Amino acid sequence: MLIRFIITLTLIHHVTAIVSGHDFPGFRGVNGWGVAPDQPIPLTWSQTENVAWKAELPGAGWSQPVIIGDRLFVTAAVSEKDLQPKNFAEGVKSPQSMGISFLSKSPDVVIDWTVSCLSVTDGRVLWTRSVHSAKPLYPIHPSNSFATETPVADADGVYVHFGAAGVVAGFSHTGDELWKQEVGVRKTSNSFGTGSSLAIADGHVFLQDLSEESANVICYAAKTGQVVWKAAREKNSTSWSSPVIWKNAQREELIVSGDQLVESFDPATGNLLWKVGRVKAATACSPCADAERLYFGGSDPFSKGPLFAVTAGGSGDLSPEKSNAEFSGNAWKQDRAGPGMASPVSNGQFLYVVDKNILRCYRAATGEQLYQNRLPGIDMVAASPLIIGNKLLIIDENGSGCIVEIGETFNVIGSGTIAETVWATPAVSAGAIFVRGGKSVYCLRAVKE
Repeated sequence: MLIRFIITLTLIHHVTAIVSGHDFPGFRGVNGWGVAPDQPIPLTWSQTENVAWKAELPGAGWSQPVIIGDRLFVTAAVSEKDLQPKNFAEGVKSPQSMGISFLSKSPDVVIDWTVSCLSVTDGRVLWTRSVHSAKPLYPIHPSNSFATETPVADADGVYVHFGAAGVVAGFSHTGDELWKQEVGVRKTSNSFGTGSSLAIADGHVFLQDLSEESANVICYAAKTGQVVWKAAREKNSTSWSSPVIWKNAQREELIVSGDQLVESFDPATGNLLWKVGRVKAATACSPCADAERLYFGGSDPFSKGPLFAVTAGGSGDLSPEKSNAEFSGNAWKQDRAGPGMASPVSNGQFLYVVDKNILRCYRAATGEQLYQNRLPGIDMVAASPLIIGNKLLIIDENGSGCIVEIGETFNVIGSGTIAETVWATPAVSAGAIFVRGGKSVYCLRAVKE
């Protein structure tokens, strides 16, 4: 017990050291956990209140901005045709939502997939680079975009993936292309399009390429683009979830989720550490983690799966005998509580799940539900919530947001709105919230009078 306690303290110190800065280097920040250090973010905002700057983007996309130091990186799909995605209410009226995806056609237009670097201070565009130009091979859902995958960044560069273009590439902070790899364009389930973001850790970039035609996890060397390892999953099946780096009390793991299977890989070697099959895994959203547990689950319009918590240290095939039953290493399970589009988030003490506009809070260690409340002024939530110190930030697809105090009781302590459709998860850095809308990036910062 003493050794485990020492290891746990060392890990907590290590994680705190990692997140003590203001970088927000990938989807949901450091390691994909959705947790940022405490900082003085604005508690109210509007189109004019606490808006430090607003930068219009030349194209469309649902990718989250990422931040390293004083630079913000964001991707987009640029074309002569308006490719702005629709909100959920408008998108569900489409043929894909009714299971008639064969009626959809890819747009007959050349798309320029780009990455841009903006100044965090004032929103000035420092540079924009074209990564790939072509006509898209497959259609997408009207609520999706051709640039949904969030890039990752480190001290050496920014690394982008466009599933609809079939490319992964690295750029320096000054815009020089470092490398580029072709990975191919794949068919996705119901022609929804792609959406899995990259992950980054220890100089490696991780791609989760799960479609109807492929099921690969690829590790690239961040500096060179060289393939370090590649692992194939058991079957082809589309997933829009993003990989998570799970740094727990025992080791570091790369978590990949999709369809009925969650897998853990050694990030350095690609060796499979454990897997759980016959469970409704995270497919539209992503798993979440803290230093002790991993949380995952999934729901869709046709079924609502359980919410699972997994303890660290699993090995081999942990799959239950019956579908969605408890399994070895399963700390707890809440039936019919699996998240939908927005990914869950945990600070180690509390776990939060947003379902449309309902917020549920669980005790992370036991799964005890502490409350379930409707979020005031909030509609359908697609963007994943973030924990910033003792605050939970939630923004819906209409651009309306609220801030809930972290704790056992439901207490709204802030709110605001911007007049744009928002599906992208926000980024947080140095007391500012960065929101990517359908056409612009907003920097929300408490403005001193």
